[in-house]
Amino acid sequence: MLSRRIVAVLALQLLFAGCGSSDLGISGPGTVASTASFDDVSETTQPLTTTTAGELSSSSVSSTTLPSVTTSTLTPAPTTTIPTLESADGDRSQVPSDTAVLFGHSALDEPLFVTCHGDKGGARLLLVGSIHGDEDAGIAIVNELMERDIPAGVELWLVPTMNPDGNTLQQRHNANGVDLNRNFPHQWAPLAEPGNWQYAGPSAASEPETSAMVALGELVNPDLVLWYHQDLFRISPTGGRNGEIRALYAEISGLPLLQVSGGTYTGTASMWSRTVTTSEGTGFTVELGPSLTDDQLEAHVSAVLAVAEQFYASSS
Repeated sequence: MLSRRIVAVLALQLLFAGCGSSDLGISGPGTVASTASFDDVSETTQPLTTTTAGELSSSSVSSTTLPSVTTSTLTPAPTTTIPTLESADGDRSQVPSDTAVLFGHSALDEPLFVTCHGDKGGARLLLVGSIHGDEDAGIAIVNELMERDIPAGVELWLVPTMNPDGNTLQQRHNANGVDLNRNFPHQWAPLAEPGNWQYAGPSAASEPETSAMVALGELVNPDLVLWYHQDLFRISPTGGRNGEIRALYAEISGLPLLQVSGGTYTGTASMWSRTVTTSEGTGFTVELGPSLTDDQLEAHVSAVLAVAEQFYASSS
């Protein structure tokens, strides 16, 4: 019994000797020292011993030295603040360049990002890589453009996807089962029922992704909007300057100029986008094929840059 009590006393003495409050960077109960840092670590070492039970004489105690105990003072890693569209306070010139800026959230609360790349104050081209979740090849085009040099006098506003939930689920709709390309407020009308591939939602811009995109479009006031879809492999032809832009894009990308058809077009993104463009602005759909090869990716990037150079670079 006596030997156990001695061992316990020695253990308590060692505990207080090796774990003093000053060594741990603790200035009081529940208070962490404010000077702690990963880069500036204070350390103390204390040797620990164990005493053989039953040997009471200090001259005959058999001790085994254990590895030193190191105590460190640490601070958590700094928190990164993600810029938001609201911080621009309605002034698009305040949106930082080459930085992913939060402009909304999806139905499942996933972030929606836009990146500005190019000349501030230049002509504004807004590109959306994916609106239908299972049509996501355009994301690669938008992401690649973030790494390219942009013609002088042009600013790209790049949205990889406005339907991250659909991308994850690999379904056309958002997580609420709504076709976002039938949910925009311009010429919206009730269309189909939940479960239908064209279900337009309970009301115009009912979905958080749509309302976020509407706010972004109104802020940007773009000169051109491109929406990437799959997999009809075409661009609809039209006349005037808009037709010339489409023709140049089609020629360089290798897409044929053929009419897009096959649905009921109410509340579509491309029709809405023409309501927020500049007076001579336009927007249209680029229908990719079922997949996108590396060569096709490069062709589409080249098409965007050619359109920017020929039609918008001089407007800065």
